Amino acid sequence: MKSILTTAFIFGMGFSLFAQRNHVENPDFEFLEKKIKGAGGLEHAFGWSAVGPNYADIFNAKAKDEAYQVPLNVYGDAEPLSGETYAGFVTYSAKDAEPRTFLQNELKYTLEEGKVYCVKMNIMLSMLTKYASNNIGIYISQKPLKMEEIESGEIQPQIIHSQNQIWTEQFEWSAICGSFIAEGKERYITIGNFGSTAETQIEKIKRPRGVTGQQTRSTAYYYIDDVSVINMAGLDDCDCEKAPDGNSMQVKYSKEVSTDADIDGPEQIEMTKVYFEEMSSDISSRAMVDVEKVAAMIKNNPDLKIQIKGHTDPVEQAKSSGDISLLRAQTIKEKLVELGVNTNKLQVLGMKDFDPATDDTSVTGQAQNRRVVFDILD
Repeated sequence: MKSILTTAFIFGMGFSLFAQRNHVENPDFEFLEKKIKGAGGLEHAFGWSAVGPNYADIFNAKAKDEAYQVPLNVYGDAEPLSGETYAGFVTYSAKDAEPRTFLQNELKYTLEEGKVYCVKMNIMLSMLTKYASNNIGIYISQKPLKMEEIESGEIQPQIIHSQNQIWTEQFEWSAICGSFIAEGKERYITIGNFGSTAETQIEKIKRPRGVTGQQTRSTAYYYIDDVSVINMAGLDDCDCEKAPDGNSMQVKYSKEVSTDADIDGPEQIEMTKVYFEEMSSDISSRAMVDVEKVAAMIKNNPDLKIQIKGHTDPVEQAKSSGDISLLRAQTIKEKLVELGVNTNKLQVLGMKDFDPATDDTSVTGQAQNRRVVFDILD
């Protein structure tokens, strides 16, 4: 028995380590094929490449050119998040005077169809930049991107802040992350600003007090460090957007069905959706209004039989040890029975993360999938 338990423990540890492996090659830019002698050093970072002819920069403690050392360099003063190296790239340039730079990485492992991955990078606005911008994101693809594809305006990064905020933090590293559901065979990530100049929001930045050096002429310039793509099966969370108290932001989608619509009771039942907070089956006060309406409509149509279908989002499903979708459906049934609906008129079904309302893996998109819906049975 002891040997069986030991084997099971080792297997479990092996699975956990397998799930938590970072798919990004050289995620912290530490492995350099040559010493950094100037701009465009990304070409010497193992596993990384450029999109188009312009390479992003590498800053390293042992760089031959002092302008590209750490922590002090041509763009300001910043300690690496880890190790002794980070990269730097341009996300905006006034009147497109300087080209934007993009970082591309061929992942160590191909992403698997249907698996949910946490994709993350850490950025910091340089102290001597003149602008800050939004539109900073990560695009995941099966093949490497070409500059013509980016310039076409058709590339939409899957990982971007839910509000697409302008990133102005110059003293602390800021994380941008999100969950990604793989279609299968994805092998590349590309980082940068994929929006047009007209679509990019900017903010002029004053040089911080006490910082010496000349501001960059016309660019928004960011440092980047510690990039990761990790299977969500090995993680507890993939949320970089925190509330003021430091806790993860809870987004609960809400969409009201108008009772003034010119439709009858049964159709209103199927239009009603009840939404839930992440990892919760509690019915909010707002959702209770909808549940009470459904109860009244069922009682007014006593011949109806209703199937109550619970759903999760893929990230929540990866984190859950049970079937929270079924628990949500059962909770709604119990409340309907409490409101006077005949229990024999109700069936429950847990759909888990099958049949999602949307494939959008943003915080808001995931919230739309955490729901209970109602089907009228013949």
